Amino acid sequence: MQQLGKLRFPVAFYGGDYNPEQWMAEENGRQVWLEDLRLMRKAGVNLVSLGVFSWAALQPAEDRFVFEWLDQILELLAAQQIFVCLGTATAAQPAWLSAAYPDVLPVDEAGVRHKPGVRLNYCPTNEQFRRLSQNLVRKLAERYREHSALLLWHVSNEYGPACYCEYCAMRFRGWLQQRYGSLEELNRRWITTIWSRTYTSWEQVQPPSSIGEHSLQALQLDYQRFLSDMNLEGYLGEAAILREVTPHIPVMTNFHGLTRHMDYFSWAPHQDIISWDSYPRHNSTPDMVAFFYDMMRCLKHNQPWLLLEQTPSQVQWHQENPLKRPGVMRLQSYQALAHGSNAIMFFQWRQARGGREMYHGAMVSHAGHEQTRIFQEVAALGAELKLLEPALLETQMQARVALLMSWPNWWAVENRHTPSRHFNYIAELQHYYRALWQRNIAVDIISPDQALDNYQLVIAPLFTMVSEEQGAAIEQYVKEGGTFLTTYFSGMIDESHRAWLGGFPGPLRRTLGIWVEEFDPLPEGKTNTLFCLQEADDWSGSYSCERWCDIVHLEGAQTLAVFGQDFYAGRPAITENHYGLGQAFYVATRPEAAGIDALINMLQSRLGLTAPLLVPRGVEVTRREGKITAYFLLNHLPQEQYVSLPRPMRDVLTQQVYEQEMQLPPHGVAILIPLYQ
Repeated sequence: MQQLGKLRFPVAFYGGDYNPEQWMAEENGRQVWLEDLRLMRKAGVNLVSLGVFSWAALQPAEDRFVFEWLDQILELLAAQQIFVCLGTATAAQPAWLSAAYPDVLPVDEAGVRHKPGVRLNYCPTNEQFRRLSQNLVRKLAERYREHSALLLWHVSNEYGPACYCEYCAMRFRGWLQQRYGSLEELNRRWITTIWSRTYTSWEQVQPPSSIGEHSLQALQLDYQRFLSDMNLEGYLGEAAILREVTPHIPVMTNFHGLTRHMDYFSWAPHQDIISWDSYPRHNSTPDMVAFFYDMMRCLKHNQPWLLLEQTPSQVQWHQENPLKRPGVMRLQSYQALAHGSNAIMFFQWRQARGGREMYHGAMVSHAGHEQTRIFQEVAALGAELKLLEPALLETQMQARVALLMSWPNWWAVENRHTPSRHFNYIAELQHYYRALWQRNIAVDIISPDQALDNYQLVIAPLFTMVSEEQGAAIEQYVKEGGTFLTTYFSGMIDESHRAWLGGFPGPLRRTLGIWVEEFDPLPEGKTNTLFCLQEADDWSGSYSCERWCDIVHLEGAQTLAVFGQDFYAGRPAITENHYGLGQAFYVATRPEAAGIDALINMLQSRLGLTAPLLVPRGVEVTRREGKITAYFLLNHLPQEQYVSLPRPMRDVLTQQVYEQEMQLPPHGVAILIPLYQ
């Protein structure tokens, strides 16, 4: 096999998590391996994730390593032209390690140390864990550095351990000293004079605790930052060895579920490629799935990313785990490609015989043969993916709308000491994303620290934490002609969780042309109404709103909608401010979905934002551009849909040419390339 250079995609990669060590104890284990290879060929597999949870099989004791089984399976895969994403195996420590070094086990917020077992059950700062894990990584790298099957390194798996032990407390104090320089500065930034919590020595600073200090918002915020940094530090320790020994092989870890105490934006620069594990619930809407795909696409500024895990059928760990209906797995797979992925992978290849994930779906079920519906769908998809030409895989999405997302802001919004316990930051982002997605308007999901100049519209829901620098950048963006929209509970605090003085929304006040005097967090079930003023273009009617109402004073802005009830009836609910060459909008409440849709409709009309193709609602279309332009059409409806085409196009998957109109079957997919580009 010829090794591939970094980040090249001559083919769409296809396969899944492969765990051959699970079958070594079986009498027919070798035959299972050989059958796996036969079925992989039949399914069109060209990439597997290998060794992700194999620490005990590779190192059964601290002084003993066993690589022969891995040698054999790598040779078998290489002979079949199947590449390997090789795991460092460090996500689940062996029982001998936890027994020999009990301090490796993490301590929770109540001070209780975990018992051995499960995975990711280690303290992210523990030196013994890092020493042993890095020793294993070095041995793997040195042994397989020139192996022809090795395509990329998979460090650990789905990071996210948290710990509050004494060693973490010591590391945290060192982290704080580096961040603040002096205890005086920490006291000032944390405002520890409240409740007489002023620290007079570094040793007094402890991690937040459910039985101790948990009311200092800045302490909680900084400990979240610390946990993200410590997990990243552990990753970088392994990655440094891999890059030293195998500088020609890309290194990454897989993101999943938007882990709350891992700031993906700070991790992304250290990934050679982004990968994502996608497990939507059975009732998740397709826009929710697309939201996460777009975030992965944007973490490395539109570089191709990998869908490293999804289930071909069902998971076993949700409350309800129905099967994916025929065609849905294919549709969801192409949705990832439509949003910039160049790989479709599953967890896992062969269904486990026992353990927590024994009922988790797999490409090969417990039946063990190809005569199943799922395997037939998997094989059909594998055959289709071979039709994707390299020029198609080199294309990218281009967006003119940005949605601002920030992990520190997320931590601040959902802090236990905010005025409302009903905040759900990710759901609020998706509330606005959904209205754009329904119109097939491409969206980049970016950090508020990134440049904004390439965007016509920037939306920042619940932008609670705004630094002075971020506020200045947004002000300059609007002044130069950009359009900015933010919502209630924005501009409240700085990056140290200190309230902005002089009136909310802090450093956004001049840009928005408003001042928020009071806010009214509404009880669960209580609503208000916002009435659109008739003189505003493309904007009429009334809509329900919930959760929060700001009492707004105008400072140059004009009112687009007013509240209908309570003592602030008739006061501004949505405002618009013309500032410099641009405009800024403030939404002082949480409108119902129809209200957001009407607001986005107005902005779309004003800014001339258009979809790649005009399609019926329920059909998703994205455009990937490069040497060629490709339109991905995905029918999320159980009924067939007709799509009008502006010019003749060829479907890559069927080679059929459509002149003016095409029919998409229920849950159907098409990848269209114009005949004349």
